[in-house]
Amino acid sequence: MSDFFVRHSQYSDVNQVLAQAVGFMGSVLEELNTFLKGMGEATQGQAAPLWQEQQVQWNKTYTDMHHRLNTGHKASNEAQQIFQDGDRRGAAIFG
Repeated sequence: MSDFFVRHSQYSDVNQVLAQAVGFMGSVLEELNTFLKGMGEATQGQAAPLWQEQQVQWNKTYTDMHHRLNTGHKASNEAQQIFQDGDRRGAAIFG
């Protein structure tokens, strides 16, 4: 049988910091995305097709970064909840 020792209050604190960091990163990404969208409108001549290619790549990367940030944060919250539920069940069995 495996043993786990999780300090739930500290885990909760870490998840709160993670939530703030994810929110901050989301804001930074959104600002960068807004700026880069405007670059396409400012690009003319021979640079336009090259910029369009880079814009398509950025859009994919931007979407992927948002997805990974949100998925990581959600997974950490779910892990915390699983550990808490396990402790509650254990306490109910032995309590």
